[in-house]
Amino acid sequence: MNALIIGGTGIISTDVVTYAVSQGWDITLLNRGQRTVPPGVRLIQCDARDEAAMNKALEGRRFDVVANFIGFLPEQIEQDIRIFEGKCAQYIFVSTCCVYQKPDSQYLTTESTPLRNRDSLYGRRKIACEEALNHAYRERDFPGTIVRPNWTYCLGTVPFVFTNWRKPWTLVDRLEKGLPIIVPGDGQSRFTITHAADFARGFVGLMGNYHALGHAVHITGEEALTWNQYLEQIERVVGKKAVVVHVATDTIVKILPHLHDDLVGDKALSFLFDNAKLRRFVPGFAARVSYYEGVKASVEYLRAHPELRIIDTEYLANYDKVLAACCPGLRPAHN
Repeated sequence: MNALIIGGTGIISTDVVTYAVSQGWDITLLNRGQRTVPPGVRLIQCDARDEAAMNKALEGRRFDVVANFIGFLPEQIEQDIRIFEGKCAQYIFVSTCCVYQKPDSQYLTTESTPLRNRDSLYGRRKIACEEALNHAYRERDFPGTIVRPNWTYCLGTVPFVFTNWRKPWTLVDRLEKGLPIIVPGDGQSRFTITHAADFARGFVGLMGNYHALGHAVHITGEEALTWNQYLEQIERVVGKKAVVVHVATDTIVKILPHLHDDLVGDKALSFLFDNAKLRRFVPGFAARVSYYEGVKASVEYLRAHPELRIIDTEYLANYDKVLAACCPGLRPAHN
């Protein structure tokens, strides 16, 4: 079985590619070639936004599976439909759980939860992408499958609310120095975080899976802790007790409006999932990597790679703004 992965070197897709190769898949990546390609795969260096270049690079090729990890606008998905119609047995679009309405009327989110998110432009754009793919499936039998990850992290990242995942050492550094850690709200909202290794097992199980055609399936972890509990796990790993400052989400967004979509549109409310549909398609699926285990491995990895221990000064400046407005008596975020 052969698959074309559009992207393939990101936080989610790298683990998918590695696991697919281990399961015997013949993998080709299509991207601009700006990142290291995982071992055991081929690379087609091409800009996925350039339709003419895509058609030329893929001329005469056919794939069992095409998976797009970097589609964010409906016109990009419509382009893929034109390019791959009749040239693949399954096209997988990687969407997001941010498409689901919040708050949900049920305590567990399923794939039948309405798609609606007024507070996230990212979520609305992904909904439009899904609608384009569903239309092609209904009207032209285009073999689409939609996969929805929730917040997914990999080795070397430390996921936590109100942080920059691209520079995770900033949070660890704050904790080690005894500087205040901001937790939006009262920290009691439950949120689902997924390790990329767990996501990969579910995703590869859907590749080439006839039963998944025409369906949307989310793949998430099954450990839904509160933000306070997630911070406690980071404390265990680092060996340092946090100075916690709870700040109302509305207050944070008023001070830092650019965080509205990320907080109000995604992480402020509890978000728990039912993976029953995934298990019907991929029997035996289970999320195996606990948050503690994943963060422990990431912190150890960052400690072993000093070049990755980058401090995000913009993030610290944002901390300064919030703390100065809400808790002026606390130590500043940085000197």
